[in-house]
Amino acid sequence: MSLLDRRLLVVSGKGGVGKTTVSAAVGIAAAHRGRRALLVELGTQRQFDRLFNSDDAETEREHPLYPGLSGFAIDPQKALEEYLALAVRVRALAEKLVESRTFGYVTAAVPGLRELVTLGKVWHLTEAKMRDGERRYDVIVVDAPATGHGIGLLRTPRAYAEIARVGRINAEARAIAELVEDPSRTGIVLVTTPEEMPVTETIEAYERLRAGGLTTAAVVVNALYPDVFSSGEQEELVRLVLSGDIAEAAVQAARSHSFRRSSQEREIQRLAAGVDAHLVQLPFLFAAELDIDAISQLAGLLEPALEAIP
Repeated sequence: MSLLDRRLLVVSGKGGVGKTTVSAAVGIAAAHRGRRALLVELGTQRQFDRLFNSDDAETEREHPLYPGLSGFAIDPQKALEEYLALAVRVRALAEKLVESRTFGYVTAAVPGLRELVTLGKVWHLTEAKMRDGERRYDVIVVDAPATGHGIGLLRTPRAYAEIARVGRINAEARAIAELVEDPSRTGIVLVTTPEEMPVTETIEAYERLRAGGLTTAAVVVNALYPDVFSSGEQEELVRLVLSGDIAEAAVQAARSHSFRRSSQEREIQRLAAGVDAHLVQLPFLFAAELDIDAISQLAGLLEPALEAIP
């Protein structure tokens, strides 16, 4: 069994480290392995539709993004309203409650309710079956919020299961908590770049997840500069003196690249010492804009790495 055999993969990381891009690449990697994969966005920004150039106007249903990979966006507010409608069972009354100011006050006064309901929709997707009884999707990849909110999202079900001792909320919260806490069914993937602040936040996120009984399966180090120069060549760059502006600029550019790579390697070593999880490295793509081809390139690098993680 590999990481890509998990029913649920949750991807989180500090804002700006390429979390959404990595989520998309993980989805493609799963599809390349023959998994029926679903890429889930928590929000209404439709970032995956833009990445995959999808012109599907329907955001309220699952729709194809790539061969073997579908996309779906969950609006947390609408998910909460749908949950209320199911709980009240009288649609007209539910609509009146949603439209009232009281509904906003109530949801604001109950911390984590929106997060619980949102994860509940994800849980239902993992349980969804086709007419022949097989699961609709082999793996669901969730592009979770940035680490602070993302960790809170994953810890909410257990908190509700402990607070609500009986009833429907307890049963659903317990089922969701058991799913996200089971490393054989759920893989948590943290994304970082090899820089001081993102690495520090990743180590802190790893510790917070572990304190909450959650296991980090892998850490993806994104945007790593290529290792171009040997140690001897790096020393030569420092000593090298050439005449002419163009030659000097070229040397400075090479030295800058070498310095950046050395700095990134130090941060990777610090990360490796701070987390007990598989590290997967992805290169920096020198492109003005990431397109499907670029994401597929990253997926090709991720695929064997994730498949090798037990």
